[in-house]
Amino acid sequence: MTPLVRRPSAAFAALSSTSVVRAYGYALTATYLSFYAAAFDASGLWIGAFTTAFAVAQTVTTAALGAWADGDRVRRLLVGAVLASAATYVGFVFVVDELTLVAARVAQGVTVSVLFVLGTAAVSGRASADDRGRQVGLFNQVGALAGGLGTASAGVIYQTGGFAPGYLLLAAVSLVSVWALARTDLGVDDFEAAGGVSAYRRLVGRPAVHGIAAFRVGFAFAKTAVRVYLPIYAYLAVSLSPAAVGVVLTAPRVARTVCQGYAGALADRVGRRPLLGAAAVGYVAAAAAVPLAGSLESLTACAFLFGLSDACRVPASVALFTEAETASRAVTSLSLRSLLWKPGSIVAPVLAGALHDAASVHAVFYATAAVVVGTVAVAASFDGGRPTFEPTPGAD
Repeated sequence: MTPLVRRPSAAFAALSSTSVVRAYGYALTATYLSFYAAAFDASGLWIGAFTTAFAVAQTVTTAALGAWADGDRVRRLLVGAVLASAATYVGFVFVVDELTLVAARVAQGVTVSVLFVLGTAAVSGRASADDRGRQVGLFNQVGALAGGLGTASAGVIYQTGGFAPGYLLLAAVSLVSVWALARTDLGVDDFEAAGGVSAYRRLVGRPAVHGIAAFRVGFAFAKTAVRVYLPIYAYLAVSLSPAAVGVVLTAPRVARTVCQGYAGALADRVGRRPLLGAAAVGYVAAAAAVPLAGSLESLTACAFLFGLSDACRVPASVALFTEAETASRAVTSLSLRSLLWKPGSIVAPVLAGALHDAASVHAVFYATAAVVVGTVAVAASFDGGRPTFEPTPGAD
């Protein structure tokens, strides 16, 4: 097995800088949204628009990337997106009302999507097959660490100097990333042109995609339901203090930050699907245990298990989607991976809320466990239907 700790290549370091810009910016701004809502005395409709505008921009951008990005465009789009990130975060300084905040969130949604899809595709596509999981895991570790720092520092920065210092820091980090990307050979020049909308049709037609696509859709529902309701359960059902709720929500970030590189290396060694299976088992166990957790310690343990499961899931999932096509077409396959997340993430809060009202908050977590079990069964049935001998990925 390739050793986990070794000197990163210049290309990997440059690409990882985009993960810092993306994850820190996303976490900082997400934390600031509640401060904006209070400052503007925003209605519930406007508060929803802050998030919806971001999500819509992400969806449109991701779909376009998968259809039209190629090797030459990957490099230019990454540099352009980081430059645009710098401009966007400077623009956040001049937000004065709900409308300008929505406009800034649209711009942020575009840049975050470009950095996430193309950064992940570049890391995964340029890696060798026996080192892909490890590299993706390490790339995501960088993002998890940056996101954790963004969440942890947002309140302190805001309390000390308001909105501007955090955004100006992000603009400066973005410019450093531009410098790193512009002077480095990213190893993506041989990425093939996606081929327009037909690229998605070709990819969806591959039997190797069906099982992992089903897994992705189902897991999106489970992950979103947990993300929304874990803090609600901690605060309302267990009566934890706001500070204690913060501890619970930090636990999965710690797990992802520490474990993703090791889990990715393990996926290279034992296979991708066993790691997805381990992730499913961990999620079912954690979701079923949450309604039984009545203390900070037990709920934090559940949250850590959720994070550990994600650490197993993400590198294995990225590697499988990359390998469903040729590595040089990773942009299309990873764009599809991102798009498959959208239905579950949109529907889950509504259905989980309805279940909460009709039954209880406990029922949300039992239903989440059931969804994961059903997801694994459906994904396994698709995988079981694959031919024993498949064409070499990309051999059209």
